[in-house]
Amino acid sequence: MGLLTFLKSLVSSIESDSSPPLPTEEYKGFQITPDPLLENGQYRVRGDIRQGEQSHTFIRADQLPTRELCAKETQRKARVLIDQQGNALFK
Repeated sequence: MGLLTFLKSLVSSIESDSSPPLPTEEYKGFQITPDPLLENGQYRVRGDIRQGEQSHTFIRADQLPTRELCAKETQRKARVLIDQQGNALFK
């Protein structure tokens, strides 16, 4: 029963966020779409990187107090990922 309780608490800590989607940013031929995850009153860095039909979703441990700050940090982290890995993101 301990595992079930843990899983329930994990799911219940993620709150629904009905905010409109954030704008996509173009960077070096990739599209970056921030998708902050609302958890316990904070926003966790989460986003999608796309190029053509390929996509990579990433989640980081960083949490920020507002959706807007989180979106900016998500874009920054995505640009770093693109600079470091380029097309290898999709392998």
